[in-house]
Amino acid sequence: MQNRQLKQYFLLSFLVFPIYFFSQTKKINLIILNDQEVSKSIYDFKITPINNSSFNESIKGKYIPGDLLLESEDFNKLELVNTNDLEISFTVISTVNQDLVKEIKYNMIIPKIYLNKEYLVINIFNMYNKTSKKRFQKLIKNGKEYYVVIEVPNSMKFD
Repeated sequence: MQNRQLKQYFLLSFLVFPIYFFSQTKKINLIILNDQEVSKSIYDFKITPINNSSFNESIKGKYIPGDLLLESEDFNKLELVNTNDLEISFTVISTVNQDLVKEIKYNMIIPKIYLNKEYLVINIFNMYNKTSKKRFQKLIKNGKEYYVVIEVPNSMKFD
């Protein structure tokens, strides 16, 4: 009886473990700062190529502070797509003040080449923050409630 259970265990192992090992992920060093604090509660992270009719679906990623995890297959699709810019969108649960926690959806455009840099830092400055409002209110485009500064080694992009 025990021999049969052992055989079933090995058979199950051979079926399950290859799926685990062959589903590889690509790590992108990414830090998202929300009002100068590392964001920990980010979900619904999506990357969408801009102006590309052949690629009409968003790629979902998982953000863990310090890393963005994408399936290797999805990352390869992004690299092969014929566009220079990508739209990144995600939702953050943010503490506005002691009594108010808010769910905020962010959208921004980044150059595709930023995904292959050593690191990527996204600084978000919200207009509900008085300090950020004084510094960035005149720079905001499209009526957004936030200003974004994207940093990579030797380059910055202001949105």
